[in-house]
Amino acid sequence: MKKPVVHLFHLGVDQANLATFHQAGVHNLTTSYQKEAGTLAMYASSLKDNPTEFIVFEVYADEEAYQIHRNSSQYQAYIRQVGAQLTKRDAYETHAMFLKEKLPSGQWIGSQYYFLKFAQIEVKEDAQTAFEKSVLTNMRVSMAEEAGILAMYALKDSKNPNTYYFYEVYESAAAYALHRETAHFQTYIAETNDLLLNKRLLDLENDIAVTKGGLAYS
Repeated sequence: MKKPVVHLFHLGVDQANLATFHQAGVHNLTTSYQKEAGTLAMYASSLKDNPTEFIVFEVYADEEAYQIHRNSSQYQAYIRQVGAQLTKRDAYETHAMFLKEKLPSGQWIGSQYYFLKFAQIEVKEDAQTAFEKSVLTNMRVSMAEEAGILAMYALKDSKNPNTYYFYEVYESAAAYALHRETAHFQTYIAETNDLLLNKRLLDLENDIAVTKGGLAYS
C-alpha cells in the first residue's frame, strides 16, 4: 500500500467534561469507521495515571481521506462539542514508519479492551539509522512470532527526526510481559541502550478504538 497519513495528538479535558468528551468521541470515531472508507484506524486512549488526558492516534489511507474526515459532519460536531473544552492540545507532525495489525475490522469501547502502551523515544543525533534498523527488526519479528501482540505502530517526528513514537496493542498485560522476555526484544534493548537520549513510556487505557483491520505498511 502507499504511505498512509498519520496524526498524533495529546489532549486534555477537565473532569467535569469527560462524559461529553467521551460521547462526542464515540460518535466521531464510530461514524467515521462506518462511513469513511479511507479512515483506516482511530484510537482515543486515556493515560492510566491521568484519566483526563488522552493519546489520540489516527491512520488515513491518504491526504484526501483525511480531508474527507475533517469535512465530515461527525468531525465538525466533535469540534463544536469539545473544542472549547480542551485543556491541552498538543499535535505532533509525524509520518509512518511501520504500521501492522492482526486486529480484525471492528470497534471497541471501554477500558476492558486490550493492554495499550505508548512510547516516545529520542535518540542521539548520529543514531537514527542504527536505531531504526534495530527497532523495526524487533517489531517485524514480534508481529510474526507473538500471538499476543495485536498491533504495532511506529511514527517518526517530521520536525524532530531524532524523535519516534510507538503505539502498541497487546491482548493482555501477560502478553506484554512475555514480549519483554523474548530474545528479539532483549536484543533490541541491548542494541539501542547507548543510542537513546530520552525514553518516555505511558500505560494507556482504551476509551474508543476502531480499525478496518489488517493494516500493513513498512
